[in-house]
Formats: sequence, C-alpha cells, structure tokens
Amino acid sequence: MIVNRSFWLRQALEHDTDVAEPLARDLKVDTCIVGGGFTGLWTAINLKRHEPAMEIAIIEKDICGGGASGRNGGFCMTWMSKSTTLLKLCGGQEGGRLLRESALGVKAIGEFCRDHDIDCQFQHNGWVWTASNAAQAGAWDSTLEALDKLGLHPYEPLDQNQLAELTGSEGHHSGVLEPGVATLQPAMLARGLRRVALELGVKIFESTAMLELIRDPTPSVRTAGGTVTADAVVLALNAWAHELPEFRRTVLPIAADVIATRPAHEHLQSAGLHDCVAVSDSRTLVNFYRTTTEGRMVWGVGGGAIPFAGRLGTSFDYESPRRDQVAAMMRRFVPSLESVEIEAAWRGPATRTMTGLPFFGTLSGSDNIHYGHGYTGNGVGPCYLGGKILASKVLQQRDEWSETPIAQGPVQNRLPPEPVRYFGGGLVRAACARVDHAQDESRQPSNLDRHLASFAPAGLAPTKQQ
Repeated sequence: MIVNRSFWLRQALEHDTDVAEPLARDLKVDTCIVGGGFTGLWTAINLKRHEPAMEIAIIEKDICGGGASGRNGGFCMTWMSKSTTLLKLCGGQEGGRLLRESALGVKAIGEFCRDHDIDCQFQHNGWVWTASNAAQAGAWDSTLEALDKLGLHPYEPLDQNQLAELTGSEGHHSGVLEPGVATLQPAMLARGLRRVALELGVKIFESTAMLELIRDPTPSVRTAGGTVTADAVVLALNAWAHELPEFRRTVLPIAADVIATRPAHEHLQSAGLHDCVAVSDSRTLVNFYRTTTEGRMVWGVGGGAIPFAGRLGTSFDYESPRRDQVAAMMRRFVPSLESVEIEAAWRGPATRTMTGLPFFGTLSGSDNIHYGHGYTGNGVGPCYLGGKILASKVLQQRDEWSETPIAQGPVQNRLPPEPVRYFGGGLVRAACARVDHAQDESRQPSNLDRHLASFAPAGLAPTKQQ
C-alpha cells in the first residue's frame, strides 16, 4: 500500500475518507477487474450499463486513484494530437471515427460528472500546444495536415498576443489551441467514479494486490486474502502491465514529475493566467502546466527515471527528486511565480509505447482475459473509450469497439530487451535532454544526440526528432 500520496489524492481524500476493505475470502463473480484506476472503473461502469445484473469485482493493490489515475497533470485530452499515428494504424475511416469519439469522450466525461455530482473541477477551456523555442515551431504541421484531409479542424492558430494571453508566458515561440480539451482534478474523478461504481453494485476491494493470474478456462486471480474466480478477467494495469511477461517489450514505464504551488490568485492574475487552460510544449521531455480553480499552478516535466526491467516497486511513490528542476522551469516561463511557495511535489508512473497510443486485446491462448494499457501520458480522456472497448470484449460483442484495430493487441515494433533497454534508454533520455537544451539556446544539437533522441518512444504529442 502506498504511503506517500500524491497531492491530488491527499486533497481528494479530504472529502472522501471511505476505503474499501481488502479481499478476505474466495469469491466467484462474472467479471474480475484488476486495477482500480480510470480504465478499470470505466469498464465496470460500462458493463453495469449493459448488464445491470452482472456481478463485478475490482481489486486494487492500493486505493482507487492511487496509481497514475490520481497522479497525472489533469489534462483530459482527445487523440487529435496523435492523429498521424492513429490514421496509419487504423486507416482514414476508422481513424477518423476514433478521433471524433475521443473528442466526444471529453464532453461525455464532463456530462457524467455533472449527472453524478462528481466535483472534480472539470473545466472545458482547451489545450495550447506550443513551441517553446524556434526549433519546435510547426511541430503540429503534419497533424493539422492529416486532420484537414478528414475535414477535421480542431485546432485554432494563435498570434503572439493570443499565445501569451492563454499561456501566461512570453516564453513560447508559437502555438495552436485545441478548444476540445478539458482539465480536472484527476484523483477526485477517480474517487467519484469509484462511488458511482459502488452505487451500481460493483464490489471493490482495495489494498488487494494480484499475486498470480491463473490462466485456466475459467480464469482466476489469486490475492493474499483470497482467490477471485470469474468468467472473464480484465487487466487494467497501465504501467504495471509490464510485470506480466506478455507486455515487457511493448510498454515502457517512465516517471513524470509534478509540482503544485500554494494558492496564488494575485500572482496568476498578474501573469494573465486564468481559466485553467492546459499548456504543453513540443519537447521530448515535455513541459506541461495549468492553473487550478483554487488558484494553484500545477507544472510537470515528462521523461523522468526509467526503472530497471520495468520493475516499478515503490520507486515512483515518493516526493519527486526533480522538485527544484521542475520549479526552476516553471519560474523561467512564468517569472511572476518566483516568490510563490511550492506546496507539493510528486512523481507518478506514465507509460510509453512505440506508437504513442494505448492498445487493447485478449491474451493469447485465452478467450476471456482482456487487457488495455499504454496511454503514453494521455489517458484521462481516452480511458473513457478504453472502458467501452474492454466492456465490449467482456460481453463478446462484435462491434466497432471490439473490432477496432487498436483492440487487436500491440503492434509488432517492440522495445529492446533488457538490459539493452535500461542502459540504452538512459542514453536516449540524456540525449533528448541535451537536444532540448541546445534548442533552447538556439544551438544545433550534435548529430549523435539528434540520432539518439530519434529513438525515444512517442510521448504526449509528436516531436520533430521523432
């Protein structure tokens, strides 16, 4: 059980102190979901919508929202920024459908929160995709071109005045706005979804880790307190999927580091920061930030540590060791926050896949063990679609969700084996940092660094190196 909570989760637990008891008996259900984050909770809710009488159990090794779902930056995004890859994988017709569904999904999350009284500070005010130096300029050009061919125009160009007004910073070279993106307090959303799932009759067992997945015709999940036997099992593990052998070369766990300031309304207003607009740049080690309804600045930097062999353990469960580095980046872009105290700093497990997109599927040799993970820094919004895909798999429906190409397992291009990945990943990450730094200083990175950086798996949005 994780002791060092993220700021988001501590804040959420001030309003929701209910913690489910761990599993303490053997149990037989229709569906067992392993993982109490967004994917697992949306899957359970979707299943209950289709089959209200279905008996569903969720087991979660910490508490719901304790993993990446309660530790991210709170960007509720679409898949528009990933359109070039999505269209390559799915084709124009299906790719276009998924892009449109991802935009509708953000709206649906907001509506769900209103309908179910989930106060997660949902603000549908858009995302600014920026270039924070000249070398990043036009990072979105190929994306806009691909979308234009489908008749989709989700981005609005920004002039320098508009860019500075929306981002609260003079440090951005150029940018575009996607109005369809929202921000929210992610742990409050996770705890709200947990409440709704319980109200629908889903059994939730927290502090209950999966010790063994038993792959019999009727699968079961062994825990310290009992075994759950089910007609179907859903693995909603995200970064922790790497602990299963099938996914060790398709999912790369990696840390993201986030800080939150104390409430500072006056400082934010002096910088022109308002409306909780999401902002991120086009670095490989991306900067992402936004304000909150409480008047805090939340700033994150991607591309942190890579655990050896993907063994997360508790390595990402403590205060961020990059607190000062992240704070310095924030103050560089928003100097008016120089004197504002940093209240919290945490890190959480994100994932990288070779495509930058999640994948869903059914384990080889089993018709009733399904999975979905690999959101690559963009899971809050797409998890809503993930819940639809996995519910369709469990219900054995042959529809647009179960048959979509991203629901047929990982693509063939795989990450390197260990120990090449760990040591090579360290080299690639260091090269990415040097490339970003050189471009900030208007210098040409070395050819070697550019070459190494090109091996970085896709992140929040495509970069020119990739």
